[in-house]
Order: sequence, then C-alpha cells, then structure tokens
Amino acid sequence: MRVIWNANAGSKGGLSTNSCTEEELRELLERHGLGADVHATDSAEDARALAAEAVREGYDLVVAAGGDGTIGLVAGELLGSRTALGILPLGSVMNVARSIGLPREREAAAEVLGSGEVRAIDVGLARHRPFYEVGSVGLNAAMFREAQRVDRGDWLSILRTFWVAIRYRPARMEIRLDDRVVRTRALMVTVANGPYTGMGMTVAPEARLDDGRFDIVVFRRFSKLRLVRHLAGVAFGRYRPAPEIETYRSRTVRITSAHPLPCRADSRDLGMTPVEFTVRAGSLRVVLPRGAEDAAVASSSASRAVGA
Repeated sequence: MRVIWNANAGSKGGLSTNSCTEEELRELLERHGLGADVHATDSAEDARALAAEAVREGYDLVVAAGGDGTIGLVAGELLGSRTALGILPLGSVMNVARSIGLPREREAAAEVLGSGEVRAIDVGLARHRPFYEVGSVGLNAAMFREAQRVDRGDWLSILRTFWVAIRYRPARMEIRLDDRVVRTRALMVTVANGPYTGMGMTVAPEARLDDGRFDIVVFRRFSKLRLVRHLAGVAFGRYRPAPEIETYRSRTVRITSAHPLPCRADSRDLGMTPVEFTVRAGSLRVVLPRGAEDAAVASSSASRAVGA
C-alpha cells in the first residue's frame, strides 16, 4: 500500500478546516497496521507520478490522503488498472468520500482501509479528462468559477459570485441523451456521476456510482432567488425536493446552446459549450465500507464486485 498525502489539504482560504500533520498521519496508519509508505506532495505532478509508479510496480492499493482534488489526481492514474483507490478524508468537503459511504472520522476511515471491500465504480469523461462528481453547464458553472478562488484566499470572490448570480439569465439549451433530445430554457444543468458537488450540495440524490449512467438534472422553472435558496438548502449533504427539477438518465450527454455557456466538471473549468459527457463504467476500483447503508453504490450482492 502506498499513501499519497497532500500536506496542504484541510484548509479553505488559508483557514484550517481539517488539517493533519505527517506525524499524526503516520501514527494513524501504524495504529491500524497499515504500514508507513507515506509520500508527502504539494504538487499535482508529484501526486500523479507517485500513483502511476505504484500501478507500474503492482501495488494493491494507493491511498489518497487529502481532499477531493487529491482523490482526483490519484484516481486518474489508477483507471482501468488492478490497483485500487483508498481514501483518507483530510479535505474540507469530501464529496467522493460521502458518496461511497466513507466516514469522515480519521480513525473510522483508516479502519475501512484494512477491513473494507473493493468494488468498481463509474467515472465520467469530459474533454477527454475524468471526473468523479458532477459536470455542470450554466449558472452553477459560472458561480463556481468565481467561488473556487476563495481557496487561494481571494475573499472578494464571494461578492463576485453573488454578482454573477444576479446578472445571469436562463439560456436555451439542447441536451442530447441516449434515447431523446431535450430542448429547454434553463438556468443550469448538472450531469451527475454521484449525488454531490461543490460544498456538498445534493444535486442528484438518486445518482449511483455503479449503474453506468449519469443523472442529468435540469433546473428549468427556477427564479434565480429560488435556485440560490435551493442550492443553499441542499448544501453539506442535505436534500430538499424541488418540483421544478427534471431528471433524466443517460450514458452520454451532449449539450449545445444558442449562446456559449460556461461548463465545468468537478473543480475543473471546461470552457464553453458545446460540451459532451460520457460514462466510463466500472473503470475505478475503490475500497468501500462493507455494507455501507448511505453509499451511492449497490449492495455487495448486486454490485460489480471485484474482490478485496
């Protein structure tokens, strides 16, 4: 087992939210008999290189010790391989960990690494790059583009985010799915691999990580104020149903618009429409808690089990 630790994880805007020292991390691993092959990194290039090396050398497990960004960097090198991904949730939000039913407490999460089961989950692709949570087009993509600057200590981006929301207008879109074409005028569309995005917002509560399909959620009949209130209401894992939402399921999604609209996938800017999203089914092996009731994956008997 190799552990790739993001020493900068667990902070937002320069403020500590879930930080961990190297000494604490090594002690945690030792308590659970997980060895001490720990590699600290503060760059995307190092994280990818360490994960790729582990795959070449035949490691059984590579653990991403950090936030959702660290998970994405490590997972991208494990796709299609026999090396499984483990997660120690040291980030601020942890949408991926929440989706697989992984506990946020370090001790409990470390216990899962030793006693959990390995199963295959789906990964999304957009612009030929993987994503693990949610793709988006429209207002939410425009807002997140500004909001993510808080991570770099730019607190004025909060005000700019609200200004973007105030000025944004619903847009005409064409959404091509496997079995239909949806033409709509909407504030935003999300293409969900899992239930959560951003600050833990539950945008697609029924999305599964192992069903080979996206949940495409169209926010069509919302006023901007109503949409902002809805997004605030579903933050941090909460969920409130909204009758204005329409949901479809599809393996591929192509979105075009009358005028170019901003697009994102997880925390990555994808530029402007048109954009296409596809599912890479069962391409990532992940260590999950055994029998996790709140995971967005099927039970052991019904899932694409791949063995521990």
